[in-house]
Parts: sequence; structure tokens; C-alpha cells
Amino acid sequence: MRLSRPKRLTRSADFRRVRDKGRSQSGKFLVLGVLAEPSGSALQFGFITTKRLGPAVVRNLVRRRLRSIVSEIGSEISPGHLVVTVARPAAASASRETLLKEWRWLARRAGLLPASGSLPPPPPCAGSPAS
Repeated sequence: MRLSRPKRLTRSADFRRVRDKGRSQSGKFLVLGVLAEPSGSALQFGFITTKRLGPAVVRNLVRRRLRSIVSEIGSEISPGHLVVTVARPAAASASRETLLKEWRWLARRAGLLPASGSLPPPPPCAGSPAS
């Protein structure tokens, strides 16, 4: 599923604003930056996949996985947030399920998703596909 243009962060100024004024949660595979917009603007997502992940094929694969995760979970998040997901080098070898678990865990820690009881422990480190 495609993430529509109004739901995407595209300007570097918005990414910078999330980094400077927002709060971040870090995991083994991802870093989630969140900035609450008091104006009640739309929920917007941005993704950062640097060359440290690997060649373009790998970066695009990770980006596609992250977009599908956000498409799946985005409806559970209330509007008025800017969310930036930064993929760490370990994300290149992680499966979609592993990235999904970590993204949910980070979103709960950031207060984007309702906590079900207490926070679960971070996802296990073993998550790379058997190749």
C-alpha cells in the first residue's frame, strides 16, 4: 500500500524540526523521532535510509518495509504528529516482522500507541532472515 503525499514528510526543514524539537526513541534496528504538532495538523511520516545500510537495492527494500509498517499501523495513531523513522545499519539484515515489532515497541515508548499493560521488553536481537 502506498503512503499518500499528505501523509509524507518531504521537506528537509520538517525533518530538521523533528530532530531539533522532538523526542526520539532508539532501538537496535530503528530510531523513531516524534514531534507533536499542537495545531492538530495531519499525521505525517518520514524515512531516513542512509548509505550505511548498503547499496540502493538494500536501502529501497528497507524503505518499502518501513512504509508498509506505517501503512499497517498508521491508523492507530492520532493525528497531529510528525514521525521520522531512521533505519540503522542492522535494519538491512532484519526481517519485516522484526522491524514491525521494534517499530511498535518504539511507538509505544514514544506515546504514539496505547500501552497494553506494561511495556514489553525490546524485540530479540535475532531477526535476520536465514540466507
